[in-house]
Amino acid sequence: MAPGRDVKVVLDDGDPSPPSPKPVAASMSAKIITYFTVILTTTTILVSYVTAASLHHVPAFLPMISDCAVKAPEMYLFRYGLLVAASSLAVNVLVIHAATKSTYSLPHATMVSGFLASFGLGLLTSVNEDESNPVHTTGAVMFFLCYEFVMLVISYNAQYDARVSRLSLNVKRTAAVISLISLLALVAMSSQFHHFRVPIAVCEWTSTIMIQIFNLSFVKDLGTTTIQEISGIHISSPGTYRPLRNMV
Repeated sequence: MAPGRDVKVVLDDGDPSPPSPKPVAASMSAKIITYFTVILTTTTILVSYVTAASLHHVPAFLPMISDCAVKAPEMYLFRYGLLVAASSLAVNVLVIHAATKSTYSLPHATMVSGFLASFGLGLLTSVNEDESNPVHTTGAVMFFLCYEFVMLVISYNAQYDARVSRLSLNVKRTAAVISLISLLALVAMSSQFHHFRVPIAVCEWTSTIMIQIFNLSFVKDLGTTTIQEISGIHISSPGTYRPLRNMV
């Protein structure tokens, strides 16, 4: 600093720092989670099936879905895709549970059952039938039975939600009933698997498809509802929000 030169010091008088960005997730449409779950699950299963069938790893006509996750390379896609889908399914169950609170209240057992179904899907995906058939089967039973419970309970209670149209309600009930019949038939034939392989595969595919249709029916119900609206998040100022206090 040169001697004799005046130095002017300018003090900041409290200019606020730039505001934090508004949480994107809070303003996201809730039905995006449903779309993502269904599209990822369906795409993963179909691509794994096409890959396995084209490589002659499974019969081209109605293999068991789990058979499409035994050999490489389809097993890697199946495992990765459905593990992500299992996590997304758990979030979707949470969204549905929270979205119904304004009109009717689902029992907490429904949410717990949905989480168990998600865990079962992750378990059957992580361990294929060749690695450990008991573990794989346990995961499959958890997924189908627990989610069937979710479907049946919601199909009954949805009649009290004014946002659920008659068409949407009928889709839910039809999907739940067809899935239930398929699962009962599968259990009845499971003791003679080699004799009823194709009918059992039909039941497995049917129940899986009905679950996706059931989940898709919530797209219309949720409409333009956002995560913020159903979760209790309140943006009071940029970068600040209340926690998800109404999710459970």
